[in-house]
Amino acid sequence: MPSATTTKFALLDTAVYIENFRSGRFTFRLLQSPYIIRCSSVVLHELLRGARTATERKFVFELSQRCQVLTPTEQQWLKAAEILHRLRRREHYEAAKLRELAFDVLIALSARSIGASVITTNHADFRAIQRELPFHLLCWE
Repeated sequence: MPSATTTKFALLDTAVYIENFRSGRFTFRLLQSPYIIRCSSVVLHELLRGARTATERKFVFELSQRCQVLTPTEQQWLKAAEILHRLRRREHYEAAKLRELAFDVLIALSARSIGASVITTNHADFRAIQRELPFHLLCWE
């Protein structure tokens, strides 16, 4: 039987980590959030790939050690390909746009698998994905 209080989880999109790391803009909001933050291995990959300084690399490695990490399964990778195929047909996206969206689809699938919300500043892309895949989305400004 489900408990009266349901734990809420959230995955932060890469853009939220980058913005907060650079400006601290979301720090208070994250501290006040009712969500337990989980991390996507996809996001860790994007962060480490884009890290320019030793401090940024250290941040990513520490994040990977401190946060429970979700990694997409084989089935989620296959489902992501199906979703991207549908997006290409519906939105007439070029190959470059599909490559750009691929990791976002994997983040959405990972979040959905544990009933988590995706928190992002990338409204347009995640809303396009949401039209093909129902998941909970929080768009921060």
